[in-house]
Amino acid sequence: MFKLHHSLLLLLSIQSTAAFSAISHSTNPETGLKGWKFDRGDMQLELIQRLPDQTRGFFLARGFKRNIADQIANACVFQTIIRNTGSATEQNDRNAITVSLKHWRTTFKHKIQPLKLKEDWIENWPLSSVKPAARHAFRWASFPTEQTFHPTGDYNWGMITFGLSPGDVFDLQIQWQIADKTHQALIKNIQCAEDR
Repeated sequence: MFKLHHSLLLLLSIQSTAAFSAISHSTNPETGLKGWKFDRGDMQLELIQRLPDQTRGFFLARGFKRNIADQIANACVFQTIIRNTGSATEQNDRNAITVSLKHWRTTFKHKIQPLKLKEDWIENWPLSSVKPAARHAFRWASFPTEQTFHPTGDYNWGMITFGLSPGDVFDLQIQWQIADKTHQALIKNIQCAEDR
């Protein structure tokens, strides 16, 4: 009986640990920009505010017209880093984390909506309004829409636009897969950077 009870407690603690999420907040003392860091199992996500003016300047320097650079800058842009913090094993592929931003959702004022992906932006730009070199720069600066991260620290970073306005506060539903199993989490009260 004691052995069965002990095994049940061990199983429950393992399941609880696997489902535990840690979310931390930070503020850069020099810039005042806020960041959110999410950790669950081997999945690590960091979201760091980008000032609209910072993003606007970045895209103007890459050949974007002012009106399009303004549209991107005012669409709630975050520098995003995703990392697989898992250890190397013989089954690395089974411990790989696959992220598709197509499945992420924001909730703002009780309205759920998908992210504004880089493909959405590019599709809406007439060929004459954004030159090929600027489109290329946008693709490279944006976080990949889909990517697989392998254990031992595989990571990537880039910009994600949430399609909201400067200063808006929203909740973010994220989703990822490990070994064909879907995981989800909710990160609450993320704030788009103010336009200052």
